[in-house]
Amino acid sequence: MSYQLYGAPDSANIVVQMVLEQLGVRYELCWVDRSSAEQRSVHYRQNLNPQGLLPVLVDGETVLFETAAIALHLTDKHRMLAPQVPGSAARSRFLQWLFYLSNTLHADLRVQFYPRRHVEDAVALEALLAGTRRRVAGHFQLLEAQLSKQRGGPWFLGAELSILDFYLGALCRWSVLYPTGAALTAGRPASLPCLRGLLSELEQLPAVANTMAAQKVAAPFFTQPSPPDMPLEQICARVAEP
Repeated sequence: MSYQLYGAPDSANIVVQMVLEQLGVRYELCWVDRSSAEQRSVHYRQNLNPQGLLPVLVDGETVLFETAAIALHLTDKHRMLAPQVPGSAARSRFLQWLFYLSNTLHADLRVQFYPRRHVEDAVALEALLAGTRRRVAGHFQLLEAQLSKQRGGPWFLGAELSILDFYLGALCRWSVLYPTGAALTAGRPASLPCLRGLLSELEQLPAVANTMAAQKVAAPFFTQPSPPDMPLEQICARVAEP
């Protein structure tokens, strides 16, 4: 079994790649040239993702987009990195937080990364970013409070590593890096003790190290993140709108 993962440096594909590495399955990393907007080409939109976004996973005849959907597909297929009993309290709680990371925190971070997709006026833009700053700070406080309740391990679900941890690690990383030179959260995630503990544990995983090496990202990956060692135009969430 082999997958094809389409992505770009430090884009949302790193979440999926960390999951694939942790699962120990074969996959091919297919780089998409963001500098030429390859993801917006007719071929890409017709065959991979009609939105023209990353990542995309090809699993045989199945083509999937949306980060959380891809990660969930992989966990269900390989019966790892997520509670597996449908309808159980553990499964429902897991899904609740997966959708929170995807639909709430990640969605607000995308406003932070690309505010001019929402407003053009300079005054409105500053107000939007100020509101986003407050929301993102609130999300990290909520997540810190949730993690403080865990017993039995450092992970989001306690003792069991899951896709929630990989997703949260990437979101924390991006929140302090992008857009380059204008990130809103400074070092906030790593300043919160429970979040920092989770991020530090993530940095020790071989699956994470392998993923970051492919992305040309130097350690520490989450607690003191730095951009990939490559030209800015190849990296997601630049200062300029794409």
